[in-house]
Amino acid sequence: MEINTKFIIIAAITILAIFLIALAQIPLGIEPLTELYFENHTTLPKYLFLNKTYNFPFTMRNLEYQEVKYNYTLLLQNETGETFGEIDKGSVPLSNNGSKTIDEVFKIMQPFKRAKVSIEITKERLSIPEFKKKLWWPDPN
Repeated sequence: MEINTKFIIIAAITILAIFLIALAQIPLGIEPLTELYFENHTTLPKYLFLNKTYNFPFTMRNLEYQEVKYNYTLLLQNETGETFGEIDKGSVPLSNNGSKTIDEVFKIMQPFKRAKVSIEITKERLSIPEFKKKLWWPDPN
């Protein structure tokens, strides 16, 4: 009877150790995210005319768990997505959970048939978050 009890206890400890080792290998589940949105999308102009001033605010929010510098470019594009003008460009450093609203003012000087304004952002990481220092596998983000 003692041998069976010892065997069961050793097997349970072994299974528990394997479970804890496997649990330690699971990623932390933190997904980096950047939000970019228009403050009041209902007030965006539906039609754009030459030599008329337009403005709109947009906000960038950093949910990357680290400090990031965002480079943004506002572009004028035609129906097929080809760029025919650049409105503005700039950069904004944001700490984790930080946000910045940019009030953009522009005027279109060249003729066009149909156009849309698009915002492209790229990011440069300025720091490494604490949780990534604990990872032994390469982080794809």
